[in-house]
Amino acid sequence: MATHSVRSIASGCLGRSGSLSLRRDVFGVYGTNGQTRSLKTQLDRIRNLPFLRLGLVTVRPAGSTAGQYNNLQRDVDAANEVWLSDSNAWIYVSGVRTDTSGLLGNNGILDQTSCPLGVQSSPSTEEDDLFDLGRDLGADVVGYYIAGATNGLAGCSAYPSGRRGFWVAMGASQWVLAHELTHVIGLNPHVDSSVAANADNLMWPNTAWTNTPPDLNASQSTQLLGDDGFETC
Repeated sequence: MATHSVRSIASGCLGRSGSLSLRRDVFGVYGTNGQTRSLKTQLDRIRNLPFLRLGLVTVRPAGSTAGQYNNLQRDVDAANEVWLSDSNAWIYVSGVRTDTSGLLGNNGILDQTSCPLGVQSSPSTEEDDLFDLGRDLGADVVGYYIAGATNGLAGCSAYPSGRRGFWVAMGASQWVLAHELTHVIGLNPHVDSSVAANADNLMWPNTAWTNTPPDLNASQSTQLLGDDGFETC
């Protein structure tokens, strides 16, 4: 790249052109989380580290008029904290949307009974419709914030074929987005829950991490970085 101006980096690395918003187009920030963000650090990150484009969709229950989920930016920042520290990779949010179609009914609960790792071979009709909502966000993976699911989980990384994604339930821990996304990217499985030391690992199978931020080990990072969804400038 001939120059390293903000505009040239946004265009050449992120595909952003025209009238730019530093906050959204360069930082990929769509909410508030009380963090100090350095433009120089972000430009260096864009130019030098692999990144994944993530879309986010908030799905409101039918009849809801108020925002239900205020933690999207908190959760993305938490995921970036883990990925940057342990894998030298980061997440760029390419777009955010709120769905008000009432897809999941008055209670916002997804009809889902199982949660396999990776492709869901027989998704329910609601699962299939849910994972259609983020197709045009310019992201390799889309995360959906919902009220919850019939399986009672805090999140799930099973997705219909060709639509990589995951969902996070309202009120889930700030680390659940990172956990589910790391299932999708590289298909990292759960760690062994019978080993107490694994409770510090991001892929611990429940949300009761004993020491936060949780970690990724070298093998998990290698598996993560081998995913085809990563881009470099």
